[in-house]
Amino acid sequence: MFKTIRRYYWVTKSFLTRHNKIIVRTTGIVLSLIFIFLLFSKYIPTFKTTTRLGRVGKYTIETFPVDIQLKISSGLVGVEGSGTILPKLAKSWEVQDAGKTYVFTLDNTLSWHDGSRLTPDDITYNFKDVEIGRGDNTITYRLKEPFSPFFSAVARPILKKNKLGTGEFRMVKSVISSGVLQSLTLESETKRLVYKFYPTETSSLTAYKLGEVDQLEGLSFISNSLSQDTTNILTESNSSTNQQSVLFFNNNDAVLTSKSARQALSYAIQDKTFGKERSISPIDKSSWAYNSLVKTYDYDPEKAKSLFAQDIQDPGSQTLELKTMLQYLDIAESIATSWRETLGVKVDVKVVSSITSDYQILLTDFTSPIDPDQYTIWHSTQATNFTHFSNLKIDKLLEDGRRTSDQKLRKEIYQDFQRFLLEDCPAVFLFKSSTYSLSRKSLL
Repeated sequence: MFKTIRRYYWVTKSFLTRHNKIIVRTTGIVLSLIFIFLLFSKYIPTFKTTTRLGRVGKYTIETFPVDIQLKISSGLVGVEGSGTILPKLAKSWEVQDAGKTYVFTLDNTLSWHDGSRLTPDDITYNFKDVEIGRGDNTITYRLKEPFSPFFSAVARPILKKNKLGTGEFRMVKSVISSGVLQSLTLESETKRLVYKFYPTETSSLTAYKLGEVDQLEGLSFISNSLSQDTTNILTESNSSTNQQSVLFFNNNDAVLTSKSARQALSYAIQDKTFGKERSISPIDKSSWAYNSLVKTYDYDPEKAKSLFAQDIQDPGSQTLELKTMLQYLDIAESIATSWRETLGVKVDVKVVSSITSDYQILLTDFTSPIDPDQYTIWHSTQATNFTHFSNLKIDKLLEDGRRTSDQKLRKEIYQDFQRFLLEDCPAVFLFKSSTYSLSRKSLL
């Protein structure tokens, strides 16, 4: 054993002595190559996985979806559904002057995709009647009167010229035709996302079948043929936290100007969930301002008939028009059947290609803002109040809610708002909406 070890020792020593120069040179070359690789590795192109995603919607380079913008950049702050404010471009903030002044201190460790440092001049929100002051590392907004949803306003992502951001992904290419965004390419260190936009769900599904995209996002429904193809296709259902399906009443309509008629139609709907999670309020239940103690209008045919008879003497001579989009046609027909059977009215269901302001009753999606402020939706002075709902009590609550910075007091205000709004019934809140996504299993 000892002789064997000695033999290996002398053989190894002899080899090292004979090839000493070669070994030293080779070691030096290897170490040099390792050093050079480490020094220049950031300049060496890395392999990026590419995913082609389809979206439905008509957008411009200024209005593409916020969830895509958030991959590129951030706002001054982030706002959670609970009302919690999160630091983003701003690392801290102060609210002064009884809610009329907001001072944000920027996170000076952040830089834009081109390497330039984040400065107050980069913060370019354009607010009407707001005085803006900029310091070395702060930006101040002075409002004429308190506006409690202001944090939501400064949560919108900020993009510099050429759509530079501070996030994980950088916009590297956009294709625009006649002002309409056709596609958008984002890249991170290891990923490439190519978003393609289509005017309708039908055209997006055609593109998917032709292989133009690998995934489709935000679909309102999936056909049975696709959902049953579990071998090649993965389908996912995503329940939105702030989107619901709602029946809106045109409160200017000769029939629907009557509160009792609107309530009657609400009570006369047999199924308000259609297999989904029930929704009863314009404010989502995940919100800190949600009020569960409101009228739910559960199916009550006798109450529905009694209320309807207060203003409609001959229901059989009355024809209602319910408009909706194709994906809600089955639900609209079910609601129409409930009204026919319970109230004895005639109901015409019409399919429209997009949301219209010319309607009597409209079944569509409603997206509630993160902040409970819904002034622009329900206040009688607003052009965006497309139900034409008018109630002085509601107007006052909405005005007070956006002027009050105390969250406890705001909660009381918005809980009253929900209670009075549901009592007047300008709309029927049905169920939480779901969206669907498709992807090819071969790419997962």
